[in-house]
Amino acid sequence: MARPGNRLPSVTLYANQKEVKNAFDIATKSWICHTCNRQFSLLESMGVLNCWQHPGFVQEDGVWSCCGVKMNPARWVKNYPVLRMYDAGTHCRETVVRVRGCQKCDHKTSDEPFTHKDAQPIAELSALLPFLNKEFPFILRSGFDDGLLRRCATRRIVVPQRAAEVEYQDDSGNVTTYDTNEEEVPNGIEISAVDEEENEIRIWWPQRELE
Repeated sequence: MARPGNRLPSVTLYANQKEVKNAFDIATKSWICHTCNRQFSLLESMGVLNCWQHPGFVQEDGVWSCCGVKMNPARWVKNYPVLRMYDAGTHCRETVVRVRGCQKCDHKTSDEPFTHKDAQPIAELSALLPFLNKEFPFILRSGFDDGLLRRCATRRIVVPQRAAEVEYQDDSGNVTTYDTNEEEVPNGIEISAVDEEENEIRIWWPQRELE
C-alpha cells in the first residue's frame, strides 16, 4: 500500500467494523522508505510530502528530464577489490549516491514516482479521518488540497525549448496535451514532447524560458 498505484482501501462512514479494522491495520503498518530509508506509516505520512522524487526520466546524457540535474557518476576505487576482503563490504558503497529529487512527495516503498492519480479523496477515508487528523493535522499536511490528499506536490510542467506540444498528466490525473503557442504553462507532470516536425524530443534541457 505504500507503492505508487496502490491505494488505501476506501473506508467511508458506512464501512463495517471489519473493513475499518483492515484499513486501520494497513494505515498503521510500519514501512521503510525506498528513497530516504526512513521509517513511516501511511497514517502519519499520507499527504505530508516529507520526501523527494524525480517525476521524469534519466536522459542519455545522464541528466534528469524533470529538473536538468545530472546524476552522480560511478567512480572506480583502485583498491576496492582489496578493501572488500577485509571489511566484508560493510563500509564500501558499491551503489552511486542518489541525487535528491526535485518534487516533494510522500514516503514510498518503490522507485516508481507518485503521480496525481495517486491522490485520494478525503471522503474515501471518512472512517479514518479522526486518526489521521490526530496523528498529523490536515492543516499541516502539505498535500491536503481541496478535499484531496495528494501524494506528490503540484508543479508546472517542464517545456523543452524546441517543443511544439507536450503530453502531460494534469493535477486531476488526466492525460492531456499542452500547445506551446498557449501563453500559460499548466501544472502537471510531463510525459513526452514533440517538435514542429512531430519528432520526439529526448533532451529536455535547457527548458523554454517562461515569459
